[in-house]
Amino acid sequence: MKTKWIFLVIILFFAVVIFQGCIASLHPLYTDKDLVFDKRLLGTWHTSDRNESWTLENLMEKELAPYKDPKERKEKETFKSVFINKNSYALTYIQNGEKAEFLFNLVKLGTHYFVDLYPGELHEKNELLKNHYLPVHSYAKIQIDNNGFELNYLNTDLIYKLLNENKIRIKHESLEFENVITASTDELQKFVVKFADNKEFFNDPIKFKH
Repeated sequence: MKTKWIFLVIILFFAVVIFQGCIASLHPLYTDKDLVFDKRLLGTWHTSDRNESWTLENLMEKELAPYKDPKERKEKETFKSVFINKNSYALTYIQNGEKAEFLFNLVKLGTHYFVDLYPGELHEKNELLKNHYLPVHSYAKIQIDNNGFELNYLNTDLIYKLLNENKIRIKHESLEFENVITASTDELQKFVVKFADNKEFFNDPIKFKH
């Protein structure tokens, strides 16, 4: 029971901010037209922390995997395509043996590529707990090559410092535990593109290898 409770705390923490230093946002960084697919991202990846792994799959293919009959599979694909973008990924994140699932989207804005992460459904029987679960989006800049990829998360310390000093502007709310960005998708896109080439606005890259 204690282990389960600790895991729930971890999951709820992920719902607010996926990894330490990430921007938490109520709205996505993308519209459907901004999403692209790169098959080089598929597979299981590791960072310098060997206790964690990231497994990326095409979300539609994962959803259709149980359906072997071609006719049934086609019917399910037609239905699911209303809700699932064909370019979206399913991310399975494992840390110290504990698993969490996320929606992972590759976003192309001009010449820049970003990742939008969004936690999946909380598989918890306690309805009161589920009703207090508020998932949010987080973003990172991504560089992909044939050997792996790198994620640069936004430098939250700098960004929130500049926001508090009114040196940059984007809609947000300051909560007790975290700042949450409330700007619209259009405002978010303009913000990240404006600072995409400014290295100070991003943390050092996290490198992923097979």
